[in-house]
Amino acid sequence: MLRIGIHVSPLQFEWTGLDRFLTVAAYTDAVHKRFAQGQHWYLWALGVNPPCQGQGIGGMLMQPVLAQAGAALLPCYLETENERNVPFYQKYGFQLVSEGEVPKGGLRVWAMLREPHR
Repeated sequence: MLRIGIHVSPLQFEWTGLDRFLTVAAYTDAVHKRFAQGQHWYLWALGVNPPCQGQGIGGMLMQPVLAQAGAALLPCYLETENERNVPFYQKYGFQLVSEGEVPKGGLRVWAMLREPHR
């Protein structure tokens, strides 16, 4: 988390938040391991400020990763907690591989995989 600029310790969540964080992490880790076996690129975090969405910025941010993954003939995997993002990622070749709910909280998670192609 530090490598990508997240400087929040899970201990700052207090016990309830920490339990929820660990439950979500366990769920997403299990889904990740099930659908993205072997070498692959993991698009863990991508975000565009809401007033700037719809201007192609998200696609521009993904292009270097997709190009490198394609050059290496590796799949790309991601999860999103926002159903509205599913068609966006499908536009870039991702296919829905899992849709589920995290236990003890109801957070919905969509897992997507983009098979390798140049």
